[in-house]
Amino acid sequence: MAKTILVAEDSLMLRKVACFPLEKAGYKVLEANNGIEAIEAMSKNEVDIIITDLNMPGMDGFELITQVKENDKFKHIPIIILTTEGKKEMVMKGLTLGANSFLQKPIKPDLMLQEVERLLGKSSGKGG
Repeated sequence: MAKTILVAEDSLMLRKVACFPLEKAGYKVLEANNGIEAIEAMSKNEVDIIITDLNMPGMDGFELITQVKENDKFKHIPIIILTTEGKKEMVMKGLTLGANSFLQKPIKPDLMLQEVERLLGKSSGKGG
């Protein structure tokens, strides 16, 4: 059974850039335009890992991380922050809220896949 990755990113183009290599690597990918859509997707699907932008309309990445980590059903899911934010404080805030790692935009597909596999291997115990 393919692992499911939820990509929360408000830019359609960037979402496609993130999703393509994940799908190509054999993952099932769910897309969300913001945190609200991400939470909805998680309530209807089994999600193994979340990749989220920080700056999104409606519900931003910080709020999404907070809601995931406060929910017993979702708190085990690893979260990767994908952001243009270069400010250390912003990234540290995300990690403090419970994100597992972060990747700087522009998206580097190989690095993203490597991070996904590292976190899935750690959380599932059997790798991607």
